[in-house]
Amino acid sequence: MQPDRTIDYFLQRAMRRLELGEVADEMRVERVYRQLAGDLISRLTTSVLFSKGTLTLRLRSAALRHEMFNRRDSLRHRINDQLGAEVVQKIVIH
Repeated sequence: MQPDRTIDYFLQRAMRRLELGEVADEMRVERVYRQLAGDLISRLTTSVLFSKGTLTLRLRSAALRHEMFNRRDSLRHRINDQLGAEVVQKIVIH
């Protein structure tokens, strides 16, 4: 076993083999989004859905929707940086 391989790496490989990769990606994307967003924005986020490369966010505040819409490319890059791969292709704000 190579020392740079973590248990997370092996779990991801096993889940992909069992075709659970998208479920794992959805959980990881939501976790990273909530970490990056912080407490206030997380509380104002009513729904985080990830499917086939698209992250869909539903937000309670119109002002926050506008701000997140303008920053969606930056957010996508930050999420993908945290994930270490180009998982999120597009962000949709509602």
